[in-house]
Amino acid sequence: MLLRFQGRDGQFRLNVQPETDFPSLLPQILEKLPANIDPASVTLSNKPQGGDARHVQALKGVSLKQVGLK
Repeated sequence: MLLRFQGRDGQFRLNVQPETDFPSLLPQILEKLPANIDPASVTLSNKPQGGDARHVQALKGVSLKQVGLK
């Protein structure tokens, strides 16, 4: 599955499995972000603006498949 991410510095994509849980994506996400980013500040949202944003670590144990991503 291909996930698209959008941040202040542009967009990037990650190829992941549906069984992957959100916190395990953090190392791959951090590779694409500037080096000075605090990992605890990384949030994910279902929309680029105005969506339901959550910190990656708050999604511990939640897989991509569980939230309907296939």
